[in-house]
Amino acid sequence: MRAIERARDADLLPPEDGGFWRTEVEQVPPFKSGDLDELARAGIERLLAKVSPQWLRAQGRAPYRLGPTFLNSPLHLVNGVRVGLNVNGSGPQRFARMLLLTLDHLMKRDDLDFFSAAMFVPEIAQLANSLDEIGELGPDAERKLAALPSMPDEMVSATIYELLVGAACVRKGLELTMVPEDRSRKVPDYQITNLGPIPVAIVCKRRLGLTTYELDEAERVEKLYAAVRPFFHKSEVHGSIEVCFNVPLRSVSCEQFIEPVIAVVKKDCYEKAIRTNWGSFVLRRLPYLRGTRRTRLYSPEYLQDVFGWDTLQDQWDGLLCEVEAPNEIIVEISKMPLCLKWRNENEDAVTKKARGITSLWGNAIKQIPAGEFGFIYVAYPEGARPALADARTGHILMTMTEVWHRWTIRVPVTVVNRLYPRALGPGCPDLIESVLPGAAAGQEFWLKKFPWRIFTGTAEVSA
Repeated sequence: MRAIERARDADLLPPEDGGFWRTEVEQVPPFKSGDLDELARAGIERLLAKVSPQWLRAQGRAPYRLGPTFLNSPLHLVNGVRVGLNVNGSGPQRFARMLLLTLDHLMKRDDLDFFSAAMFVPEIAQLANSLDEIGELGPDAERKLAALPSMPDEMVSATIYELLVGAACVRKGLELTMVPEDRSRKVPDYQITNLGPIPVAIVCKRRLGLTTYELDEAERVEKLYAAVRPFFHKSEVHGSIEVCFNVPLRSVSCEQFIEPVIAVVKKDCYEKAIRTNWGSFVLRRLPYLRGTRRTRLYSPEYLQDVFGWDTLQDQWDGLLCEVEAPNEIIVEISKMPLCLKWRNENEDAVTKKARGITSLWGNAIKQIPAGEFGFIYVAYPEGARPALADARTGHILMTMTEVWHRWTIRVPVTVVNRLYPRALGPGCPDLIESVLPGAAAGQEFWLKKFPWRIFTGTAEVSA
């Protein structure tokens, strides 16, 4: 009987032949726009009632929409995240920005920051329609919900994830209470009370945005682009520079990058692969002037029309692009397009970017009290090209079978929520949540008792 049960429960584990690789994740159909809008519209008023209107108005005075800086500066995307050159250095506190962008999306404002809205709108919609369940998590959950407006950005994301995990557990039929913080010792996020005599804890960890290594790499690429950009503008050259680095970017100087690129322009050697001591590149022509469908500047459909860039593309780590600055965010033409598509295939760079969640998992282990079962939830954003995303997935699957912890606790289940925020069409927000549920050998039955999807689960629309 035990063998039969284990064989049955093993069906809950991720299949060995796939179902969670990048190209397969992309096949997930998008949110129906009306469904996401309905969720957001139904719950936003209840959520707004929990914050000070004066506070939100004050936060809204800081820049958070797509304005003149966005129109006049190059766009840099890394793993689908907007970074660097045209990103406002300061803005509203994160929770305020999430609320403001959700309101902008519901009002269908042209200057919506659709890059950020891809994650913020689904997240606010889920949180707003989970308020009843959050109310069942105890006074500390209510306190943390009320404290979101005063938290640092990274703590906002971590806290919302904790609250959404708790709400999903309530919908699954679990009875749990958020544990008050204790600065004198590590404590879990939740204690479950309806699983019999076994003391059970839940710990949640979330990684926000790009890693330090990815941000540093993006900054170095921007310096290379800034060095070659004046020559292209002065020469009125319009085209696409497609670059593959095979060395660490810190070893590439601006002079080493500029010299071969300028030489190719002067020799008119377009469409030919050029090898250098730092990698290779191809320079391709782009039309000087072309019509596009009426859309937002640098929206997914604009990037596709002008630069041949797909939202979930499979070749590049990043895109730097620009056109002659238009007068407004809604455009129908592009003029003087210039872009740099880049990737780094250096083995050391790939290894560093493909690291999994070991550090987050290790930090979560420290919060599980001795003598208890601990269930771990980890969330992180994923937007890398398949070679990197799949390497990270493989690393996670491997380490989940090899990690160890102190003998005084048991960790039967780890749930990994991989988040693929993306804008679609003219900038409609959409979120794919791909889940890797892992169980220790013989503990697969626990997977039936706990929720998997946290951000895109079945939250009921609030009345």
